[in-house]
Amino acid sequence: MKTIQHLLYILIVVIFASCSTKMTEPQSVSINQTVSIFPDYAGVTVPANIAPLNFYIEEKGIEYQANFVDASGNGFVVKSDNGVVDIPLKKWHKMLASNAGKSINVKIFVKDNSGKWVDYQLFTITVSSDNIDSHLAYRIINVGYILWNKLGLYQRDLTSFRQTAIMLNRNTEGNCMNCHNFNQQDPEQIMFHMRGKYAGTVIARGDEVKKVNTKTPVTMSAAAYPSWHPGGKHIAFSVNLISQWFHGVDKKNEVYDRASDIVVYDIENNEITTSPLVSTRQRESLPNWSPDGKYIYFCRTEEVSESIAWDEVVYDLCRISYDVETKTWGTVETVLSAAQAGGSITFPKISPDGKWLMFTLADHGYFSIFNKSSDLYLLNLETNDFFPFPFNSGDVDSYHSWSGNSRWIAFSSKRLDGLCTRPYFTHVDEKGNFSKPFVMPQRDPLFYRSYKDNYNVPELVNGKVNINRASLLEAARDNALQANFDPNIDVDGLSGASRIEQSVLH
Repeated sequence: MKTIQHLLYILIVVIFASCSTKMTEPQSVSINQTVSIFPDYAGVTVPANIAPLNFYIEEKGIEYQANFVDASGNGFVVKSDNGVVDIPLKKWHKMLASNAGKSINVKIFVKDNSGKWVDYQLFTITVSSDNIDSHLAYRIINVGYILWNKLGLYQRDLTSFRQTAIMLNRNTEGNCMNCHNFNQQDPEQIMFHMRGKYAGTVIARGDEVKKVNTKTPVTMSAAAYPSWHPGGKHIAFSVNLISQWFHGVDKKNEVYDRASDIVVYDIENNEITTSPLVSTRQRESLPNWSPDGKYIYFCRTEEVSESIAWDEVVYDLCRISYDVETKTWGTVETVLSAAQAGGSITFPKISPDGKWLMFTLADHGYFSIFNKSSDLYLLNLETNDFFPFPFNSGDVDSYHSWSGNSRWIAFSSKRLDGLCTRPYFTHVDEKGNFSKPFVMPQRDPLFYRSYKDNYNVPELVNGKVNINRASLLEAARDNALQANFDPNIDVDGLSGASRIEQSVLH
């Protein structure tokens, strides 16, 4: 009987010990030095629903320990013999959930070859009370375009490390796919373009999936850069005559428009319309609907001229009102000129609360994802004040998207190695104050040092994209439905390809 009681006592002690939040620290010598970790997660602000920020301790040692402790002294310990801090998923989420709006201290201990432990200055991770959308959608493509015919649209569950495919071009004989876009972060409303074989624009709304040929006899090209109207029945596009070439030194690629216009596609009526005000000999591109659905913001520059070199072209930020019910256009307004901004304005994206507009500013052009001068800027739509993102890097910081609650921004950057585009996240409060950005966490913290594909066009989504795979493949491989052009539009106002001098086109 005493033996059984003794065993029960030991079991109770073990259970309570395993549930204890008391932190254990090795006997160590404190050094007044910050610890070097990769990725750099020290001092970042994270949403409470993010996956663990696994990292690698770059200090030399034979054993490692990371203590994660909240303000109440509760936490957990992660031990490692190779410097990789693999944070338990459940413990991490539990700690973040109980510390929303607070900070977590992380203290690193390293044992050297002599068996002595040293501890470094602790760093903090702030846990925001603002959650982020649960998924991030992106295109993965080879960084050098050597294997451009092997790409896919993927989604990552940001609460874990699970990545799944939305669409792979190996299912459509290696054609190009691009410009995926969602309506208000809704995973049930997605569109993307397919180029080359099986060309067309795939649009999915719930269980309805169709492919549309958006090239009409009076528009210069098929639809390009998209933006959903919040009502879910219209998509604004630009139509572009695009030229591109590859540099032998420094830059990888240059994209240049010889002409471009803004059009609106009515999904239910399968009709494309425009206005002579946004289909001019000037170049209009990159539309973005305001959250109230009343305005289309876009970028505009003057028409092609032999007197202006391609690397001197700069774009203004403009807007025009459009009523989707009455098909009534307003007048074009310049919101922010290139002269005011000090560069070329590209990729305007308005926050869902309608207060902010983030854009990329580059020294020329609009296709900024290859331009090292590209930086992010924030424009206050109430005051028209604008300022640079305080954490711009010395390399490309470009494409960006908002979270549904307007508190997080996902953006692409080449700051890690100057070669590959990686997805980053930053928190922005109601006053436009940003937190130090952090790269999307991976289970293996050294992942980004060996993975050499680009994460292209990161789009935040508030759930998993669950398009019926059979319906998606059937629509992708089927003949495209021909879109009609609005017969009430004065086509003489268009800058369609047939109306541009051959000397300009060639």
